[in-house]
Amino acid sequence: MDVLRNLLQGVDAGDTCVLATVAGVRGSAPRKDAARMLVSARGPTCGTVGGGEVEAAALAAASEMLAGPDRGRLLEIATNCGGVVTVMLEKFAPQRRLLVVGAGHVGQAVAAAGSRAGYRVTVASPGGSERALDIAECESVAADDPAVLNRWENAERTQVVVATGDADADAAWAVAALARPFAGVGVVGSRNKAAAIRHAAAAAGVPPDRAYTLRCPVGLDLGAVTPEEIAVSIVAELIRLDRTGEVPEGWRRASQG
Repeated sequence: MDVLRNLLQGVDAGDTCVLATVAGVRGSAPRKDAARMLVSARGPTCGTVGGGEVEAAALAAASEMLAGPDRGRLLEIATNCGGVVTVMLEKFAPQRRLLVVGAGHVGQAVAAAGSRAGYRVTVASPGGSERALDIAECESVAADDPAVLNRWENAERTQVVVATGDADADAAWAVAALARPFAGVGVVGSRNKAAAIRHAAAAAGVPPDRAYTLRCPVGLDLGAVTPEEIAVSIVAELIRLDRTGEVPEGWRRASQG
């Protein structure tokens, strides 16, 4: 129970963990079914699946999972005493977060689609958050100044999508987000807007390699036209990034600008 309790506490605190569970034993082995070990990205392990070669193999696989996109593995590990242990590995991560800047038609559609896809969504609405309050299961904040991003908690787990409808405001929010360690920054717009934002980011001291992580126009190239279709393309891109860490160039949303 301590292992499971630590798992819940760790994920709630923002940690990514791998739970290793002995799912089966054939022959002689150091531990029985249901023995558990928790491997945390932030600190030491908790529990054991038997020590020795079994634990070494489970720890090595868990470390690979923490560093990569794998969500689960099943290991068959031969023991020195002649048995075989089956270990199930499951990866648990904090809830994905999405910050949508702007509560216009596209912003609201992105917030709704993101929420349905399992993101914890916050809508920051420059000029007031009254429109964002209508979005079910989404947090909303009134924010006119991009400096609010300097105080944003868990930026490294938060994707930012900027859709204010105003080019100057979009640029200001995007540059502020690029200057912080957000997981990613996307802007609804064109290639010309992207170039202007990168120029502004360079003037603000944002390193070039960070500035070029900007996704503008944001979203996969689905031929989307309506706000709801655009929202699907944006959230699909976020899911692709979360699951694989990259988006092939030919998948990106096209722009004539």
